[in-house]
Amino acid sequence: MIELTPFQAVFAAAVLILLVISVFAFAFRMLRHWLRQRMHDPQDRQRMKAEWGDIQQMRNSNDPHQLELAVIRSDRLLDQLLKSMMLPGTTLAERLKVAGHKYPELKDVWWAHKVRNDLVHEHHDMPRGRLKGALNEFEKAFQRLGLL
Repeated sequence: MIELTPFQAVFAAAVLILLVISVFAFAFRMLRHWLRQRMHDPQDRQRMKAEWGDIQQMRNSNDPHQLELAVIRSDRLLDQLLKSMMLPGTTLAERLKVAGHKYPELKDVWWAHKVRNDLVHEHHDMPRGRLKGALNEFEKAFQRLGLL
């Protein structure tokens, strides 16, 4: 058995700790790289863009129910986009709070999210202008987040 002086023992422990930290840092970088690759998965982006195209067709409809559905689907699409960016949270509201730190302009999409919540939870008819305004806010958010 090798006898170490107290200085040598402390030095060996420090080297071991630095080695463990380096391994974890490397693993964290690799995981972050993999997650970023996932965020920019071209198939996910193409699917989301196709969904936005469907929403745009609904937006141009004269049927108020189509407009309502377009708002609901836009809200769901925003949630999918934020999830694909690996933002933490169990609800869209939680993910929007986190995203708001990096993208302060997203504060305006909160209103559109509230319009969607009113549609789903309050079940009352909304003026066409309010629905169109919500869709405009969703579109701005998608542009800011790089989907469009």
